[in-house]
Amino acid sequence: MKKLIALVLLSCLTALSSRADVVFQELFKYTNGPVIVTSTNDLAGVLVTNWIRFSGTASPSDLLVKNNRLEVDSSSTYLGVTATRTDDCGRLFATASGSSYTNAHQLIYVSYVVNFTNPPTTAGTYFGHFKYGAAGSTSYEGKIFALAGTLTNTYRLAISAAANTPSQTYAADLALNTDYQVVLEWDPVTLSALSMWINPISTSDTKVTSGDAFTPGTANIVNMYAFRQASGFGGFLTVSNLVVATTFDEALTNVLATNAVAPRIAVQPAAVTTNFQNATLSLTALASGQGQSSLIYQWQVSASAANTSPTDVSNPNGNSSILSVDTTTISTRYYTLIVTTPYGLSTTSSVAKVAIIAPVGPPLFITQPTSQTAYSGQTVTLTTSVLSPGNTTYTWYSNNVVVTDGQLDSGLSSSFVITAVTTNSSATYKVAVTNDTVATGIVSTNAVLTVLNPPTVSIAYLRTLVDPNNNYTATNSTQPYQVTGIVTTYTNLTQGNTSSYYLQDATAGINIFATFGSTFRPAQGDVVTFVGVVSSFSSGLELYADTTARPYTSYAIVSNNFPLPAPLSIPFTVTNNNYSNMNYTIAGKLVQLSGVYFGTNAGTSGTNGFMTVSNSVGQTFRLWFSPVDLDLAAQPLPEYASTVTGVMFGSMNAGTPTFAVAVTKFSDIVPGTPSVQPIPLALTYVGGNLTFNWTDPTFSLQVATNVAGPYTTIAGAATGFSTNATAATASPALFFRLFHE
Repeated sequence: MKKLIALVLLSCLTALSSRADVVFQELFKYTNGPVIVTSTNDLAGVLVTNWIRFSGTASPSDLLVKNNRLEVDSSSTYLGVTATRTDDCGRLFATASGSSYTNAHQLIYVSYVVNFTNPPTTAGTYFGHFKYGAAGSTSYEGKIFALAGTLTNTYRLAISAAANTPSQTYAADLALNTDYQVVLEWDPVTLSALSMWINPISTSDTKVTSGDAFTPGTANIVNMYAFRQASGFGGFLTVSNLVVATTFDEALTNVLATNAVAPRIAVQPAAVTTNFQNATLSLTALASGQGQSSLIYQWQVSASAANTSPTDVSNPNGNSSILSVDTTTISTRYYTLIVTTPYGLSTTSSVAKVAIIAPVGPPLFITQPTSQTAYSGQTVTLTTSVLSPGNTTYTWYSNNVVVTDGQLDSGLSSSFVITAVTTNSSATYKVAVTNDTVATGIVSTNAVLTVLNPPTVSIAYLRTLVDPNNNYTATNSTQPYQVTGIVTTYTNLTQGNTSSYYLQDATAGINIFATFGSTFRPAQGDVVTFVGVVSSFSSGLELYADTTARPYTSYAIVSNNFPLPAPLSIPFTVTNNNYSNMNYTIAGKLVQLSGVYFGTNAGTSGTNGFMTVSNSVGQTFRLWFSPVDLDLAAQPLPEYASTVTGVMFGSMNAGTPTFAVAVTKFSDIVPGTPSVQPIPLALTYVGGNLTFNWTDPTFSLQVATNVAGPYTTIAGAATGFSTNATAATASPALFFRLFHE
């Protein structure tokens, strides 16, 4: 007792010494009805003028008080008129001309008591928040949300720093018609976040801190706290004793008494009777007390309705107000819950009777096995569940032949698992269920299992399984398909325990990718049969295999050293206005570019990823060299190649889908001499005139206002051309080039 008195005295002294840290305390001492901004209904006798109605046009019913509690709701009835509340109503930290209490970012603590009489909707919304700016501002941060709880007729509180959706949720259901003290810490100094405690004793109690982004600036220094009358909120709550302070202790102790009090059982455990042994059964209670996150829950059981000689129960759920009841034996027992605060004060719930009886009768199906279609290699599970007294056994049949006899499983459910099914697994399955209370049992309906081999298709067919409205990405990643083709790439295009090559048949080409495919290393020219699902990666289409997660996928080398398909000769403009044709027929195929200039990339190694090349008329295309391709390592690229051969594949360029040619073998770059050699373009400037001269009349001079074009041929310019530079200065910049057809 002496220890308790000392605690109370210390708390009171702390409150007296730090009273100056309170910004304001709002007890809502107004006559029942709307809070009038001019405070003509102020029962405290002090004109309070710092309540703000933010829309400026709201009716007086938007902020209602009843019995010194603020009512927060989405609708209200006042003077016989029902109105929808859509307004934010808040109180400034200071009143003089709407000035701010603070002129810089600092810690602000807010504490008040909430009491929900109706739960919010599942999604919920926020009902309280900080505001900044002018008195009528709609700028807000640091929100507190109400969400539906996990249990019926409960709710949870959540917070965010800046977002309109919860960032962190307090992991405890809260009871209706129960007072809970909420303490909020707005920290724009170090955390840039909002923190929340529920019924805390000190700052060391469990709290949640928002994880979303908040950027403090000179324009968002909070100066008020507000409540939101949200349409569609669905819940109803009251707020009382609002305190704003600059310390946690002042925010905490000015709302609730500092002396220790016993907790309260807000929701009592309810009696339960079940006819089924081994049923899943729980008892639930909710409590409210100081140190909410540190409450200790101890369930007890007694054989007597008077709760005589109760003994502690080991709860599989740990320190929880939800008890998973042992239903393995037929009995009638009486349960209570003892809730203890960190101060050592406790409360015991009412007695809940749990009766587990075993009537005589056959099992009853809840769910029965269903027919399925699977592919070779998949794992198939047939399931059923029953209600049944006594001990339950299951016997599974395949085409009326027993495949499992007398399996017990959990007593309430049974499953029959068939791993790596084959077409021989196709059959009609059923299960017979019996118990030890009656001689007769029940038999399920038939479930037909159909096992198929993956369909063999062309690669061109796979390329149609895409959505043209979504960047031609795959539309089905569960159905397996089998294709056979020739490997057209020289090297594995990926790293680690994976395998990536391109495969082409007589119709089209596609990437084949195998997870856990470290032993799958086909050579260029190998014929491969690949079973996989259609997938997309970096805008490209692939046939994907994972023999662990998808055992119905596979890959095998059929033969070696087949000649490669003849590459498709493509112009540098192949992608122009032709995106659909690229995805359906060209992407994935072996292609060939002619007359390729490597420009500044000449002399560099062919393992440096993407590079842009051009042709004699300045058209460009992208090549890609795999960093893991040893055949290209340390091989200097030529200035000019008569042909470059590789696989056309879809990729992303600065977030935009595009195409490139993947070169995987150095010999696929065939050096050559350009049929038309570049010639010098001489330039002189005399008397304000620019003069161009060149020696070959087969070249034409072209001009553009942008270096990228479009370029226009200057008529009449054979080997020379002059223009007045002075006049040109008033026009956009001009760019010139020599052009040869």
